[in-house]
Amino acid sequence: MMRVLLWLNSNAPSRKLISQLADDVDIVAGVDGGYDRALECGFVPDMVIGDLDSVQSSCEGIQRVSIPDQESSDLVKAITYLTEAGYDEFEVVGIEGGLESHQLGVWGALVDAPEGVGIRLHTDRSEIIRINPNSPPFRVGVPIGSVFSVFALQDCQAVTVEGGKWNLKEEDLKLSTKGLHNVAVAEFLSFSSDGVAVAIINR
Repeated sequence: MMRVLLWLNSNAPSRKLISQLADDVDIVAGVDGGYDRALECGFVPDMVIGDLDSVQSSCEGIQRVSIPDQESSDLVKAITYLTEAGYDEFEVVGIEGGLESHQLGVWGALVDAPEGVGIRLHTDRSEIIRINPNSPPFRVGVPIGSVFSVFALQDCQAVTVEGGKWNLKEEDLKLSTKGLHNVAVAEFLSFSSDGVAVAIINR
């Protein structure tokens, strides 16, 4: 398993949380202007990747990967490139604030990114986990009483959630409020789906 911390060009969580994430990855990559954001917080990424139209700082001595393709977002381009390089787990910070279109674009990237890789978005309030379609159930340990939600990013016909006060078993789920606000009643939550969905677990 090879892990990457991707730093996007928006507001990041606390330095404490980022330090914890950075200690558990193989590389830190600034996604375009996210490279500048990382430097502002005292972190020096190992590489900068994207179309590189927003980077302001000098990247001297840093690996630069320019991907000018305008058909997908820099986040999708970064995950695709790094997946092809052998990375399979992505921790993403810098997703808050800025234009609403950019925030929604991050969620859209979870649909467009390569299937099969692990993607987690992080804020100080929550951890957002992509549920890969047609993959073995994803299990995550949580304190009993944790609040979580599940949302489908595509129309799904077989969503299963176990470990919550209200479980689902191969149920239809589309983007709606149906999966909003559940409570963990077990030490592990389990999620599976036939389409892209997300589990949002409150910290």
